[in-house]
Amino acid sequence: MRNYDLAEPIELKPGVWWVGYVIPNDPFQCHVYLIENGKDSILIDPGSKLTWHVTRRKIEKIIPLSNIRYIVAHHQDPDIVGCVEELLDQIGTKNRFVVTHWRTKMLLKHFAWGIEFYEVDKHEWRLKAGDLELEFIFTPYMHFPGNICTYYAKEKVLFSSDIFGALTQEFALFAKDAKSYFVQMKPFHMHYMPCKMIVRNGMKKIEKLDIDLIAPQHGSIIQKPLIAYLIEHLKSLDVGIYLEYRGGDDVVRLTRAHEVLSSLFKLVSFTTTSLFDKKEQILKELETVLPLKRILCFTFVHQGVVLLDSKKSEPVLTDIAMEEFLEYLKSSNDNTVQQVERVFTIELQHPYKAYHFVAKNEQDQAIGVCYLLFDQNEKLRDEDLEILKSYETLFSVMLVKERERYFFVQVQKSLLHRAITDGLTGLFNRALLDRELEEEIEKAKRYGYPLSVVMLDLDHFKKVNDTYGHEIGDMVLKDFANFLKQHIRKSDVVFRYGGEEFLILMPFTSKEKAYEVMQRLHQLHQERGALKIGDLSISYSFSAGIAQLQSDDTAKTLIERADKAMYRAKHLGRNRIEVI
Repeated sequence: MRNYDLAEPIELKPGVWWVGYVIPNDPFQCHVYLIENGKDSILIDPGSKLTWHVTRRKIEKIIPLSNIRYIVAHHQDPDIVGCVEELLDQIGTKNRFVVTHWRTKMLLKHFAWGIEFYEVDKHEWRLKAGDLELEFIFTPYMHFPGNICTYYAKEKVLFSSDIFGALTQEFALFAKDAKSYFVQMKPFHMHYMPCKMIVRNGMKKIEKLDIDLIAPQHGSIIQKPLIAYLIEHLKSLDVGIYLEYRGGDDVVRLTRAHEVLSSLFKLVSFTTTSLFDKKEQILKELETVLPLKRILCFTFVHQGVVLLDSKKSEPVLTDIAMEEFLEYLKSSNDNTVQQVERVFTIELQHPYKAYHFVAKNEQDQAIGVCYLLFDQNEKLRDEDLEILKSYETLFSVMLVKERERYFFVQVQKSLLHRAITDGLTGLFNRALLDRELEEEIEKAKRYGYPLSVVMLDLDHFKKVNDTYGHEIGDMVLKDFANFLKQHIRKSDVVFRYGGEEFLILMPFTSKEKAYEVMQRLHQLHQERGALKIGDLSISYSFSAGIAQLQSDDTAKTLIERADKAMYRAKHLGRNRIEVI
């Protein structure tokens, strides 16, 4: 498989371009495609406001933006049409058309874009744009009533909108193999597609076409060797799970349960941040169907077992051992709240009754357990249990996402920590200093408070390295860094500036006060004596220079003045503090 530069437009077929944008850490990627056709060029599913700034730049590398005459909108969701207003502001609406189905036009017209609509069902399901012709395939209810796909017969490309879409944790422009891609498609289609009959109807129309490439709006682009496998497996996919209630005769309530489930699946699909942040919205929707009071979900991550509690603001890492939790999942069959309190050593402090189930991933592996809690006196009818049963997959998908999100957050925190700290000393590094000092200077000037900077340098450090070696030298640097961390004030921030140089940022501190603080540090350092490393006893001192922010200072000049004061301290004999 070729390595593509995703920052550039990519030609999939002659004149057919991918002009999308890879949204970082988003499993719900939204692709945009361009058919280059002179002044009759066609933009397919132009995308959202999040992606338009990149899509526009890519288009302009291929054609002038004004060459776009036709905008195909397979449906009306914001990930498809969020950027249309901005696009039309740039190219105008005269002699341009939004190409769509009449059911979609009924909604899109409310944007009042001032552009004409080309309704494919009123034009024999075809669009002739100069010498180029597109055919439109009617696949109703495979996501929405007016569902259509676009087929470019000349290049054998099917632009399939939501069909063949997938939720992918790791971006891949092209699907790598049919089996793994179908696993990624399953959670998307199982919840978007209402019933097998509708899916089979759509697949029968699509499999009649001569297709080399399927270009979906979400997931990955699918090449010819994978297509037959995916079509066959989609035909037999168990979709419409939210309709499969075995009991209940309250049609209004079951309809509402269906709507809530569909809404929450969409929320899960579209949300790129933590679903834990959406818990109030999730609970509010669920409470319109069920008298829920609290949700507890336990799942395991690399660090241990995490509790997601709707009553708490953040996930909590529990004390339960991973082995004990895995053993519990194998044998869990008790719905009592006492079991929750006993196994997980938490006090719920309310007389709940519980509905619980083991959450599983797409490979049918147990990943956690969920407890949906009700008031102890609440009477759950058979219909309630059917609805609860139908919601198990939803919570399992949510838990899969939260586990992955929790893992990614921990990785991000680790990466951020490494990015802003010095690997040897653990102090903040110069890269962070450049940003923090600029911000502190701006705030100090705006609000009129004093700000001082102290530059420190270990005396005769080269001699330590030359005498004992760099490994001992590193130990001296770490020792001094630990000394500074232990003894600086809480309001001060210490950085490793480079080599044996350190810098302390002192907000709300005049140079006189900074001098007092540094004299105290200097005295403490002298009193602590030599550093013991095995049989070695190493004494070292430091010189420091202090500068206070002046009205015309920049970050650069402030550091230069502190550096000048420090060199003066060295010139005057070292092991002292000077103020400039």
